Amino acid sequence: MHIKVKERSSNLDDEGFDFKKLILSKINRKLTLLFIIVSLIAPILGIYYFYIITSSTLSKALLNDLDVLFQTAAIAIIVLIAVDAGIIGYLVSRSITKPIKQLYMAAKEVEKGNYDIRVNINTNDEIAELGNALNRTTAALGKMQNEKREIDRAKTEFLSITSHELRTPMTPMKAQLQMLEEGYFGKLNKDQKESLSIIIRNADRLDKIVVDFLEISRIEAARLKFEFTRIDLRTTLKDTVKFMEGFAKEKNIELILKSDKLPIIEADPDRISQVLRNLISNAIKFSNDTSKIEIYAKAKDDHILFSVKDYGSGMTNDDQIRVFEPFYQVDNSLRRKYGGTGLGLTICRGIVEAQKGKIWVDSQLGAGSTFYFTVPLVPVRKIEPIKVLFSQRSIIENKIQDEFKAVLGPLGVGEFNELKNQNSLNKDDLFGYIDSLTKNFILDNDYGLYFKNKIGEIFGEKRGSINNEKDILIQNNRKKVIG
Repeated sequence: MHIKVKERSSNLDDEGFDFKKLILSKINRKLTLLFIIVSLIAPILGIYYFYIITSSTLSKALLNDLDVLFQTAAIAIIVLIAVDAGIIGYLVSRSITKPIKQLYMAAKEVEKGNYDIRVNINTNDEIAELGNALNRTTAALGKMQNEKREIDRAKTEFLSITSHELRTPMTPMKAQLQMLEEGYFGKLNKDQKESLSIIIRNADRLDKIVVDFLEISRIEAARLKFEFTRIDLRTTLKDTVKFMEGFAKEKNIELILKSDKLPIIEADPDRISQVLRNLISNAIKFSNDTSKIEIYAKAKDDHILFSVKDYGSGMTNDDQIRVFEPFYQVDNSLRRKYGGTGLGLTICRGIVEAQKGKIWVDSQLGAGSTFYFTVPLVPVRKIEPIKVLFSQRSIIENKIQDEFKAVLGPLGVGEFNELKNQNSLNKDDLFGYIDSLTKNFILDNDYGLYFKNKIGEIFGEKRGSINNEKDILIQNNRKKVIG
């Protein structure tokens, strides 16, 4: 890896690189300076030739008497012309740079996803044509965005309606099957009971799939319900662990609950319990018999941090990236053994992120996994839609690539592709790569820490140790000149 990096600014407290000021201010300065120079040269030459002509026609005695007055008048004329030229030059340059500034600000809005922005440039030149082209582009992008929203809304409604319609006949069907199994309609022989048992298990599984899809549709449509109440989270933890002990005993697994002193907060205990049950259930699946699972909670900053740690099979780096994807299962053999839709962790992510929390995993193959999630001390009452059905791997990779380009410039694309080809886009490998950049003085420590913070956030970690003020300065100044 051969990278040469020159910093645009060595002081993080400086304002940093600003494209607008770099381009527009130079244009203003150059045009204004040109007008001043021209305005100074023209009167100086005129006065000089006037002086030559006058000196050749007037007598020497009269010329000496008028010399001081002549010089004073010449200087006054030059100064007045220069001031007027400077003002005119500034106004003319502003008339050129103002539409360029307007285009720049509009481009920044488009970058933020605001496709309603329009520019109004009436210069009747190429800049006006560029403004019209930008307006047509933003209009087309806005139309595409609206169409995408309509497609997403239709997809979510279709999923919701279909799930409801599928579940409607499930309840009476399961009731009839259970009555048949219990002998309400006559005694069954052994083969009939076994066949009926298979039907009931598959009906239960189908019902679970429908319920999961209903939950997914609620998450995507921002209709996920939360019942907030002031609760003692330790009670919720104890009740959840006690409920899951019955499942753990099947494999002689010990559930160990630990927690610091937790504040009384407003939260939905059922939703927290739902996430915990799912994580504990997964930990049981991937743990060996006679193992243990540790459940822990503590207050940290503005949230409560929960963790579920097992000592089971662990996950590969690729599994850690994809584990929250819909329908993704770490081990297909477990899917066949235990069943499931592959939507459990996706639903957990939707529940946690609906409350502006984070959920992530740290794992090592053969050494177990630890799942973390956070719950805010202050509940989020306005629920926003969250897209969970699309593959997260491509989204994560795109975010990582964006950070590489932002920090390393054009060369970042090549570095990203090299890491991708080496299957090294997991968090640990990326952190190791960034450490190598700082070790070799390609990035300074502050930029390296900022880079790691951004990568950590992509994988669901909370913001690191850089404070917000410095983080903003680094973000404004993070683009490097790649040599």
